[in-house]
Amino acid sequence: MVQVTIVSRHECEQCEAVLAIAHSLQARIPFQVNYLDIEGNVHLLEQYGDRVPVLLIDEVEAFSGKISEQELARAIKRARWRKPISRILSRLGVGPTRG
Repeated sequence: MVQVTIVSRHECEQCEAVLAIAHSLQARIPFQVNYLDIEGNVHLLEQYGDRVPVLLIDEVEAFSGKISEQELARAIKRARWRKPISRILSRLGVGPTRG
């Protein structure tokens, strides 16, 4: 299953909006959402700082800042398609379709 991690900081309105988009999207596309608050972690603050929210898809940075539901959906579908089992099941007509 595709893992989406939202890198955030405390009281970030844009981060909360991205989290809401992700939860809404989960009703249509199966994926796991993780929320990572960087406050108090010096290494993460240095790495992400003011770029939050940052979205990682399967631990690879995909977006930072504002993101639309359509952009996130496309990125998740691409990530799902990269997994070999998804391609095999799709060709057999039983897996997720490419999109």
